[in-house]
Amino acid sequence: MRQRTTTDDPGQQRQRAPGPTGSVLFGALSSFKKDTLRLLTELQRQYGGVVRMKMGPYLVHQVTDPEAVRHVLQDNARNYVRGRFYRGFNLFFGRGMLTTDGAEWRTRRAVSRPFFHRAALRARSSTVTDTVEELLDRWEPHARSGRPVDITDDMMWLAMGVLGRMLFGVDLRQYADRLLPAVRFSLKAMILTGEVKQMLPRWVPTAYQRRLKRHQRTLNDVMDEIIDLHRRGGGSPDSVVAALLKATHEVTGEPFTQRQIRAELKTLFLAGHETTGCALAWTLSAIARHDDVRTRLDAELTTVLGGRVPTAEDVDDLPYLRAVVDESLRLYPPIWLFPRDTVADDRIGGHHVPAGSTVLVPVYAAHHNPAVWDDPEAYDPRRFCPAHAGRGANGADRTGGTPRQRDRYDYFPFGGGARKCIGMDLALLELRLAVAMVVQRYRLRPVEGRPVRPTALVSLRPQPGVVVHIAHNGPGERKAPAA
Repeated sequence: MRQRTTTDDPGQQRQRAPGPTGSVLFGALSSFKKDTLRLLTELQRQYGGVVRMKMGPYLVHQVTDPEAVRHVLQDNARNYVRGRFYRGFNLFFGRGMLTTDGAEWRTRRAVSRPFFHRAALRARSSTVTDTVEELLDRWEPHARSGRPVDITDDMMWLAMGVLGRMLFGVDLRQYADRLLPAVRFSLKAMILTGEVKQMLPRWVPTAYQRRLKRHQRTLNDVMDEIIDLHRRGGGSPDSVVAALLKATHEVTGEPFTQRQIRAELKTLFLAGHETTGCALAWTLSAIARHDDVRTRLDAELTTVLGGRVPTAEDVDDLPYLRAVVDESLRLYPPIWLFPRDTVADDRIGGHHVPAGSTVLVPVYAAHHNPAVWDDPEAYDPRRFCPAHAGRGANGADRTGGTPRQRDRYDYFPFGGGARKCIGMDLALLELRLAVAMVVQRYRLRPVEGRPVRPTALVSLRPQPGVVVHIAHNGPGERKAPAA
């Protein structure tokens, strides 16, 4: 890539951010489709924290500099809306909390917010540990046989179970056989890649459109069944579903319609279980591939827990466990990109950004920035240990003097500002408790010749999957509880 000259006016040229050469029609779109993560990371490393480029007919700015990220997500967030990159999300999410702005978004978020308060989640942490216990029991045959298993779908199954019990008032796993195929399809369909099959009008009766409609119908049907169950008095009265049925719209004063409730539930389901499931799969994969991390984590868990089931309060006494999870979220952020459209002209990092253009905040590229993270491709939880604050993977000061304090927007796996992920505390609680329980009971070892790579779908999916051997932990083989 080489920086392009965008205008003959020196004043205008100084205002515009640097960026790659590309044709007026396609720009960086072909590279974006081919290897999205590599492109975004290379753009950051070659051109810096604010990059200008063309993607097809669109003018796009990539933002990774911490101050610039803060400007977009927090300080001037009102000037940035969901925009064109979210149009594909509407196919499966509908108009819910993820895809709306302004009063529409505030109304939806207000109904769900009480269910995500940290104290309320901690009080119900046994729901998480009970669901993890069920997963560990499912793994017993694999531990006995030694047969390799892809744990990716198991992580989705676990996250689905926790989400259903904590929020939906039903166990979503009873719908897993119907939901998981729809989720797999939607993860690809929601990312607009410019393929002909995606660009054709919806009424054209192609095989792709028939599959799309079938999976949309599956998601809608399952959510309608859950809503109707609650209308008939089934399900938990302390669920998001029940709260949505009783809520009124902030703007209209009217109750939520079936379609609006369904959109909120699809949003909570798709965003809530998929991202946490991916984070669990990546974290367990990283532990399996790093014996030193596994040994240190096992020692901490043995000292603090002694083999018992952890509680929410125990998490405060397990700093290395928290560091292991945080480093996984740095290296493999499940929400790898925050796209926005600009409402009015703005300046980001001293560069002019015109109204109507798109701003991409790629968490993945920011988390792999060598100007911020020493040896950014290495998995090293010590980055997040208090003794290593401001230090690189080898423990050396970045500055050669006083260690640099980490900026809030050096590391932002859950976003920032008012639209920071509402499920952050639930995800972190689930990740920490689940990892602790898995490591106490089992030792996972990767299968040779089955490398895992991150793929940028709606979430950062491990592809082709996390295939491991599962064995009981320790020389004495910590036994499973009696049935």
